[in-house]
Parts: sequence; C-alpha cells; structure tokens
Amino acid sequence: MDERLVQWILLKEKKYLQSRLGFTLKRKLAENYTTDYGRIDFAYETNGEIVVVELETAIDNMSKFNYCCEQVKRYKNINFSTDKRILFVILFDEDNTPQRFKNLLDDFAKKVGIILKTYSILDVQELYKKCLEELKKTAGISLGPPVAMDVVYLRWLNRVIKPFYDAKVDKMPFSDVRSLFSSSTNFNVYLNLAKQFELIEDRKENSRRLFILTEYGKRFRNEYTADIFSSGKMPDLSLGQKRILLEILTNGNFTKVKVNIYYFLRFVHLTEGSWVPKSGTPEDREKLEFVNFLFGTNYRWESAKDLLNFTCNQCEELELVERMKIENSDYDRVILTTLGSRVLGWLELYLHLKREQIQIPLQI
Repeated sequence: MDERLVQWILLKEKKYLQSRLGFTLKRKLAENYTTDYGRIDFAYETNGEIVVVELETAIDNMSKFNYCCEQVKRYKNINFSTDKRILFVILFDEDNTPQRFKNLLDDFAKKVGIILKTYSILDVQELYKKCLEELKKTAGISLGPPVAMDVVYLRWLNRVIKPFYDAKVDKMPFSDVRSLFSSSTNFNVYLNLAKQFELIEDRKENSRRLFILTEYGKRFRNEYTADIFSSGKMPDLSLGQKRILLEILTNGNFTKVKVNIYYFLRFVHLTEGSWVPKSGTPEDREKLEFVNFLFGTNYRWESAKDLLNFTCNQCEELELVERMKIENSDYDRVILTTLGSRVLGWLELYLHLKREQIQIPLQI
C-alpha cells in the first residue's frame, strides 16, 4: 500500500491511530500542509500538546531513512504560532522495516529529541477492507455501476441544441440534425448525452424519424448563449442552462451520466479529493482497486482515469467541485463546493429513502 492510502485509512480510523501514537487526539489541525520547510503529513491537537507526524511506509533503505530524518529536522525550524508544546513523531510500518533501520531510527530519535511510533501494515490492510465493507452498507439503494463515456464536457449539449435554437423549433427531422455532424461517432455521443439529460426524445411520426425537445429541452434551448459571445467556439453552459441541468440531476431519474456524477461526488467526499489522477498519471493498482470497488466496476486504469477526469470536468461546469492543479504531482486536489456538498447530501438522502421505501414493507 502506498503512503497516501495508508494515511487516508489511518485518519479515518482515529481509534487505531490513537492506539499507535499513544495520544488522545482531540482535533486534526493539518493534513498534507505545505510549509517553507516541507510538507507536514498531518498534525493533531492533543491534551495540551500538538503532535506533528511524519508518516512513512517501510523504511528499508538508506535513501528513505535519510529523507525521513532530514524531513523531521526541517520541521523543527517551523515557527508554530502557539504556546503549546510541539512534539514530532515518525510513524512507520513496523512489519516491513528491517531491524537495522529500526536501530538507526532509535539512535536518531534519541539524538534529536523526537518520538518513534509504529503501525502494522497488516492492520491497515484489514482496516482498509473494513472501510470498503462499510461503503457497501451505507450506499443506499443501488444505482448500478457508473459507465465510462466519451463525454468530456457538458457544454457539448449545445451542439445538439443549437439547431433548434437557430430554427426556433421544438422538433426537427433526424436527417437535418445528423447532417450538421461530420462524424457519426461524435453525433451519437452528443445525442446520447442529450437523451441522458432528458433534453431530447427520439420518435417516429408518420414514418419519419424526429428529434423532439422535452420540456427540459425547450427551457435549455431558451437559455442558449448566442454565438456572438462565443467567438465561433462551442459556447459554455449559461447560468440558466446550469440551473436546468441541476434540476434534472436531482429529479430522481438516474440515467447513466447522472450516476457518473453521483459516484464522482461520493468519490471526492470519501477520499477528500486528494488523488484525482491527471491525464498522464501512471497506473496505481491499489487506487484502481479502490475505484473499482467503490464503483462496482472492473475497469482498467486508463478507463477509470478517463471516467474520473471527464466526470470531474462535468462537475466543474456545474460548479459542484473545484479542481486545484498540483505541480510536480501525479494527482490534483478536488474539493466539493457548498453546492456540491448540498447536491451530494440530497442524492445520499434520496437513495436512503428509496431503500427504506422498499425495505419497510418487508419488516412484516
């Protein structure tokens, strides 16, 4: 297990973390906090003290040993704005750290006045399994797994809506709309997206295939931003269009694209958005295992990465999340906005109520 995943589990399992540190942890003060002297993995307030933790997995070579020691020595240069006593701790994996390095760590700790604490990677792996099982129990009614789609942005909806806006009509022949797209692949992707968001219906009238705007679709078209503001590019979603899509997202009809958004918001909530992969991020088998477990899928890394990235773009467009680009890292940080937290809360509550609606009659 890599250090990020170990840290996520330890911070979720506060009782176990307390037992390994030997302190009563009152309040988390920092997590992955960057200072002029390096990044603090995490820090907690205890009974009258502050514990600053340098988390490590196995310390099994001199390079890692030296890095760990130098990092903690740099922490001692930080000017903490508090009168409380500051304690520095190296917390490392006891199972896979050779005795030679344990002895070196013990000598270093005595020399510079820091505290050594250990955890068991086997314990952490069991806690990880427990976390995954709890996710199953709290998921509410099943929506089915998310589906990897080639939908990078929701503003693509305007490619389908624009012909209706230009012609000022509510229905158009299939051939008229299809003729505006050079690629059948792109046409099918855009059309499917519009259907998933309940903006358009595909019907036959008098043996003619027609695309007909739904009531949502008519309202969405009326909020289209004229090309004069888009410099010839596909226009971004207008404020009115975003509001309509949020209304559709929370109408209780869970199409595939809505399921993807729900799962992404939940992923951000559970991981604190600390590891959303970039387009070039290499495969991480443990993170892929977590994503596949949470999503109920069996994706390869590239598909899972695209699903997370594309859905993140869509959530950014709806102002549900904010993505922070992290330089010199394979991952970006994503946080839920206030709106995103409210939407996720609504979705979670809705799913729990639907589950109760099914299960309550079975109690008799």
